Amino acid sequence: MQPLSLAFVGDAVYSVYVRTHLLIEKPYLKPDAIHREANMLVNASAQAGALDYLRKNELTEEEWDIARKARNKSSATRAKNASIKDYRNASGLEALIGHLHILGDRARIDELMEIILEIGRDNDE
Repeated sequence: MQPLSLAFVGDAVYSVYVRTHLLIEKPYLKPDAIHREANMLVNASAQAGALDYLRKNELTEEEWDIARKARNKSSATRAKNASIKDYRNASGLEALIGHLHILGDRARIDELMEIILEIGRDNDE
């Protein structure tokens, strides 16, 4: 499968994980507040930072290879508020999540997303 196609799916899966986490962790928040909090985690800069952390501490060689390939693909678009480097690294993380989703490896997605959400919590404090 094409790396950027995996990123397309991974973006949706990643977003659902973050929003579900916020609904469970902060059920008292109104939808607009959930949206603002989700945007702090579902943006190129935060995703690039998460990939960097995972690469150094958690990813297998195969997982890093999937992320690296997507990261090195050029895209015709980029985020409005992100550097090209962050945008590409975010695409790498999304491709990895998409790959794991296609494989049906929910346990590994859960494991990585738990780490990513913890990183986001730490950066929020």
